[in-house]
Amino acid sequence: MKKILAILAFFLAFSIGASGQESQKDAYASAQADFAALNAVIPISKKIEKDIKETLYDKHKFLISRTDVTAEQKAQLSTEIETKLAEILSPEQFRKLKANQQLFKKLTQ
Repeated sequence: MKKILAILAFFLAFSIGASGQESQKDAYASAQADFAALNAVIPISKKIEKDIKETLYDKHKFLISRTDVTAEQKAQLSTEIETKLAEILSPEQFRKLKANQQLFKKLTQ
């Protein structure tokens, strides 16, 4: 009986750990897709690539990890992402991004 409980405990521990890794992979894949879409419209230098990917990863990680995100939290996140992108990109690049409303909305929401 103790062995069965131990096996069950290990199974649950590993399955929880695996689901956590899956959500990280999903956030990373989503961030990569967003970056690729941005890079197709605005050429991004290697110098700022890491900062943009990190910002997009943080956004997706937040959205995946929480199931009860309110509209207010999404609006705040959107504002934060917009601010970070404005800091990272040059003014010319940011103007180009804002001109492409569909991509801008995808990246910030």
